[in-house]
Amino acid sequence: MAIAQTSLTPNNWILIGDNVSSITFQCQSQFPVVIGITTSNVGLASTAPGLLYKQYEGELKRAVSDLSFETSPTYVWAKASSSYATIVYES
Repeated sequence: MAIAQTSLTPNNWILIGDNVSSITFQCQSQFPVVIGITTSNVGLASTAPGLLYKQYEGELKRAVSDLSFETSPTYVWAKASSSYATIVYES
């Protein structure tokens, strides 16, 4: 596994966990990031709700199923909450 960093916008979800059972990520910007969890590799609507993480908040090797009410979720998505944001994650 390698550490990756990406910039996010509020209009597009970016896949940061592709068919994974656990995830590590951290918000690296002053603007919060939104995390969405799905069971398929189909992107979320730009208005879909998610979990909000502020600067320096994140998860460490957290089971994806703990972050969602979905049955067998394996895809983790991220977008900026309101302005441009940056996220660091294990890919």
